Amino acid sequence: MKSNPTEFHQLGYFICLFQSLERQIEELIVLLSNTKDEEMVSILMSEIDFSGKLKAVDVMFARFIELRKLESYIKKDFHNEIDKIRKLSERRNDLVHSKYGSLINVDGKTGFLRENSKLKSSKGIRQEMEEELMPESFTEDFELINTSVDALVKYRSKILDWIYSDV
Repeated sequence: MKSNPTEFHQLGYFICLFQSLERQIEELIVLLSNTKDEEMVSILMSEIDFSGKLKAVDVMFARFIELRKLESYIKKDFHNEIDKIRKLSERRNDLVHSKYGSLINVDGKTGFLRENSKLKSSKGIRQEMEEELMPESFTEDFELINTSVDALVKYRSKILDWIYSDV
């Protein structure tokens, strides 16, 4: 008998799946740092939040491309991928820092009612947002994370090829 994932399962899976994306970013930072002591880089990364890691890997990759005098479009493509990941990280933060209530839709299916508020200081308001999350609501998020992980793995492979091109 096949069980359907619940909204609780899907939310937890999203958080864990996102961690694999974060590990890929960290691996790229270690690779691009070109150091024999990976622990030194890991020590620094433990003090940097995810948005800082995204900025760092974006700049490190651009520098790597410039030093090797590779085509500039490669930097732009990588930067675009990092922007996609930045949006995913905003989604993760929204999901993690929201309030949740139970929801039963008109079809009798259970899910979450996610509530989040953000301050818009320039407008002097607090903006309230609600989202109905059914288990299948996470499908697009999972696809976006998996696509980004795959892209980062390909970049890692390219970096290794560029580093060891003479081997």
